[in-house]
Amino acid sequence: MVNRMLFHLVSLVPAAFSIALPQTFKPSPSNFPAKGDGDYAGGIFSIPLSELGKYAGAGGTGAEAPKGNGAKTSGSGPYPAIMLTDPTLPGHTIFAPKTPPADNLNLPFIAWGNGACTLYAGNYERLLVEIASYGYVIAADGNPTEGGSTSQQSKVQDMRDSLDWAFAGKAKKYGNIDLTKVTTAGHSCGGLEAMSTAYHDERVRRIIMFNIAIFQDDRRYLLQEIKVPVAYLIGGNKDMGYATSAKDYVLLNAGLPKLRANLDTGHGGTFQATNGGKQGKAAVAYLEWQWRDNATAKAYILNGGLAKDNWTVDHANWS
Repeated sequence: MVNRMLFHLVSLVPAAFSIALPQTFKPSPSNFPAKGDGDYAGGIFSIPLSELGKYAGAGGTGAEAPKGNGAKTSGSGPYPAIMLTDPTLPGHTIFAPKTPPADNLNLPFIAWGNGACTLYAGNYERLLVEIASYGYVIAADGNPTEGGSTSQQSKVQDMRDSLDWAFAGKAKKYGNIDLTKVTTAGHSCGGLEAMSTAYHDERVRRIIMFNIAIFQDDRRYLLQEIKVPVAYLIGGNKDMGYATSAKDYVLLNAGLPKLRANLDTGHGGTFQATNGGKQGKAAVAYLEWQWRDNATAKAYILNGGLAKDNWTVDHANWS
């Protein structure tokens, strides 16, 4: 496998950039699609792989990138978790506590998209098992093992299928699913798919973008239709999501809670480190703050914990 979990290990690092939309483009109601599917993998916020060369730079890894694969565990949380498949959601991989929590804990739900919108979720086992071990159920696009067509990519409908499955009550075997606490998330193209899925879907309450943001300046007007908090966990200035996430962050709707944190990893992140490395730690803290109002987790995100772990952090509009 040659970096199939990524768009490419490349970055977009211009010396300077403008956040202004082209003067010739004037958004109007007719410019806003009803749904986020678009014409190709990743949906309306994405681009076809054939156009990636227009936007991607030299790439590279940073000091925080894991050196080789870390150990696979059941996660560091209180509910040891597992990766599995479920016949009621074909073409997907489930990450959940091995047994439903005995304390009847409410379990937030996450729909996940893989890098390059591949149909191989196993690349993210360390990260997603770690999150699940804190009491989350995750449905990821694709299979736990690599196989099948290497060119086939997931679409918004694949992630929407995960949401439909959960809202139909088919995830309840894994515990007490809380459908008021739904997140779409993903890496690279899978992150763009997560934002495209959330577009005009009121079931989605949070979006997490790993190492990615919108490529095209003339598509950023679509951010006007994103009405839920967005967190960007980006791989520093070697990551193709670095400059683009800075543009997106500024253009999100006024007053919308938002977070942009950078760790010097490059586009590949720390997904292959034990328990997802520092990106796993940050994702768990963000989710525990958002969905369980955990004061320690909130302090880690907003009050210097991320900085102590070498993240550079911007945030706004949190109460």
